Amino acid sequence: MNNPPVRNELRCAFLLFITAAIWGFAMAFQREASLYLQPFSFNAARYTVGIVSLLPFLRREIKTTGQPFTRKDLLKGAVQGMALFLASFLQQSAVGDAGAGKAGFLTALYVVMVPVLGAFIGKRTQITTWLALVLALPALYLLCVPKGETLTLAPSDSILIFSSVVWAVQILCMDHFVQTVSPLKLCTMQFLSAAIINWVCAFIFERPAWENFLHAWVPIAYCGVMSTGVGYLFQAMGQKGCRPAFAALIMSLESVFCVIAGALMLGERMDARGYVGCVLMLLAVLLAQAGGLFRLKGGSERV
Repeated sequence: MNNPPVRNELRCAFLLFITAAIWGFAMAFQREASLYLQPFSFNAARYTVGIVSLLPFLRREIKTTGQPFTRKDLLKGAVQGMALFLASFLQQSAVGDAGAGKAGFLTALYVVMVPVLGAFIGKRTQITTWLALVLALPALYLLCVPKGETLTLAPSDSILIFSSVVWAVQILCMDHFVQTVSPLKLCTMQFLSAAIINWVCAFIFERPAWENFLHAWVPIAYCGVMSTGVGYLFQAMGQKGCRPAFAALIMSLESVFCVIAGALMLGERMDARGYVGCVLMLLAVLLAQAGGLFRLKGGSERV
């Protein structure tokens, strides 16, 4: 019979699998929303809806535990929110040009970047991580450079690659903060922080119109309730009980769901070159985490 820690990790792994599916399909909704709303406006709306969807659960948790927000909780949530704001802005500003499937696989580079950035903050990194980076280079080439063209990246590709680095930072912050802050409190505060920054930027740099929000109400509802409210809460709950390497491996399935969603919902198709790039990127993602899985099996070391 499985012992409690193993059963707990399996439950957390299931939550992360659901998160990957939710986020994968969200990419198609994000691309649809880009037809009506600019990035700041869309993200402001989705994070506002996300906060509203979590408020009843937050109120019940605070009432049950008798533990309101502390100053440290607010500070950690604000830091987490700033990382979320930047990562989601970069992704949303590029998904319209790149397409849901391609954006999903380029964003998946964050799974390779998690252990790489971990190495810069004193975490041990195995040889498999560096091999994964080598494998990711031809994957990016096949995904980003059209056949017959020189080695150049489209602006949207460069933005998505940079966003993967910021997503890696967001995941490392989540892994650190969630050990001392309730997942529900952390998610609520990061959404509040991200929503405020996005609303301010929307009214300064964009011209949000009410009719555009109405046109995009379905993507806003899905990304607000499912991708933001449910997805990030499940991520926080799952990462609290899973080793980071194992968590990142499961969440890498998001890229697979992105391609599925792009095909089913948007009718997107890549040529054979693009699909080979997707396969290589997925192999890089799996390889980046393989060493961590073997090293952490049965142990308690993080990242």
